[in-house]
Amino acid sequence: MSQAPARLEIRDLDIRFATDGGEVHAVDGVSLEVATGEILAVVGESGSGKSVTARSVLGLLPETAEASGTVLVSGTDVVRLTAAQMRRLRGEDVSMIFQEPSSALNPVFP
Repeated sequence: MSQAPARLEIRDLDIRFATDGGEVHAVDGVSLEVATGEILAVVGESGSGKSVTARSVLGLLPETAEASGTVLVSGTDVVRLTAAQMRRLRGEDVSMIFQEPSSALNPVFP
């Protein structure tokens, strides 16, 4: 019996930002796996790369960011997708509730 792929799989994620002051290495070799039905909490100090890692899953990194490694959502490598392909994936296969849910979740919108 074959095992279903992980819902989210991150392997050796590395993210760097080009800044006026030089390159900033924000994420260094992150690997994790989340199966369907599992819940994962990522905790750490402010500035440790939690939000940058989450944004990489959704393709929401700024243009100054350079990501390498593998980010698979249901077997699809999102690091390699075009903007149009990413838009189709968001909401259907992957989504994010940002840090201020009271401003991100409006009960008026379904």
